[in-house]
Amino acid sequence: MDSRYLIPLFIACAFLLNPVVLSAEITDHAHIANTGINSSIDILYPRSTIPVLVEINGSFTIQFIAPSFDTLQVEISTAYDAISDVFNLQVIDIWMEDDICYSTVKIPADVPEELYNITLTVDGLSATRPRAVAVKEEINGNFSFVHLTDFHIGDPRGATVDIWQTIGWKAAKKSVEEINLLHPDFVIITGDLVFGQAYPGEYPREYRKCYEILQEFQVPTFLCPGNHDGYVQTGQDGFKYWKEYFGPLYYSFNYGDAHFTSINSYDWPKKERAAFFFIPLNWGGYIQDEQLQWINDDLLKYSDARLKVMMLHHNPLWDTKSESLLHNGYRGREELMAMINRYGVDAVFDGHVHYDNITIQNDTLFVTTTTASSSLSASDAYWGYRLIDVNNYTIESYNYKEPKYSIPSYNINCYDDNDYRKTIENKLDMDIQVEVTFLLPKGEYSVDNGVIKMIREKGDLIELYVDVDVPGNSSVTVGVH
Repeated sequence: MDSRYLIPLFIACAFLLNPVVLSAEITDHAHIANTGINSSIDILYPRSTIPVLVEINGSFTIQFIAPSFDTLQVEISTAYDAISDVFNLQVIDIWMEDDICYSTVKIPADVPEELYNITLTVDGLSATRPRAVAVKEEINGNFSFVHLTDFHIGDPRGATVDIWQTIGWKAAKKSVEEINLLHPDFVIITGDLVFGQAYPGEYPREYRKCYEILQEFQVPTFLCPGNHDGYVQTGQDGFKYWKEYFGPLYYSFNYGDAHFTSINSYDWPKKERAAFFFIPLNWGGYIQDEQLQWINDDLLKYSDARLKVMMLHHNPLWDTKSESLLHNGYRGREELMAMINRYGVDAVFDGHVHYDNITIQNDTLFVTTTTASSSLSASDAYWGYRLIDVNNYTIESYNYKEPKYSIPSYNINCYDDNDYRKTIENKLDMDIQVEVTFLLPKGEYSVDNGVIKMIREKGDLIELYVDVDVPGNSSVTVGVH
């Protein structure tokens, strides 16, 4: 959410806080941007902000730009682990449409469940996308995901909550750390990834830093833009950087028979996204006719999905006329609501307002989650994120506390006592399960207070993946023997 007027002090604060520095299948081929990571090769899909989730022995289609070529090799490599594995993928098919190359590849049977980088090598030239392929043993109707929103990298307003946790983006990084411990199947982030409203030259620095922080996620992440991500100020268009770093402004993906439609609710014409002296013309919702038609086509195509979810920044239940210097309302909101009702969308996830809200209307669940690290807009608001549990393609839980509250951050911690012991602290009023890893000399091990989920070996090292149940308001020490 924007403050309507920003004082020049924000400029100084911003510089202090900014050191230089489906299966998941994408279904919007027309709106994928050429990000130019390699002058000759560019992987359009999958990528870290629109990854593919695929089962072992499953296949998926890569989209890329490359000159004419004779040979294509595709490999995936573990994204984080100290024990690095590389697997070659079988190339099943290659074709071209509208100057975009497509290749269907298959995951081998011996690939462990993990998050991987993907590398394409075309006639000796290579390009890589980090965190782009999540291999799952099974994709079904039982899964969890986290809703995170209003990341606001570079936003000085978080200092009004806790200046020490704002410096160095500590609050945003802490949410990533905690979500990694909870280890959901994936994360959706609904806009305002950066601030983009304080000083000239801000966008390239904030987008770069935001991209770096997002790479710390050890689980797949899907993004949609907010108003702060797309202002046009001091000659810079925020959405230009969004496309370069993150990809399309709207798209959709599937997780089994669950369909997710990711929407750009700050779809104003470029001149209407202008900001002058830190004051934007419009910061409310807007969806143009072209995108509305795409949303309708997308929902129609996947109308038989067992779970239908929308993710966007501005809640379509609320008009945003007050969020415009010209008193422009939320264009496209009524059309979007009609589609939500027509196609029976089960849930809509949004942010923007920096507080929690739950509304159920016509059997559709509207979930608004508080900010991860910016200023708060309600007396009962706090920094946090929301854990969503799905059972048999039905959303079963979404509140930390009734009737609306998300999980407050800074309540889950993991301490390394030594190489063989970790202590997990849970200050929440609910039980949690976390995943931790141990990198040890190769051998036979048992675990106290945890269950070994997976073992990976390489050379003289072994990596143990351990699931740990931690009751509310308690600490558990996991020991490996």
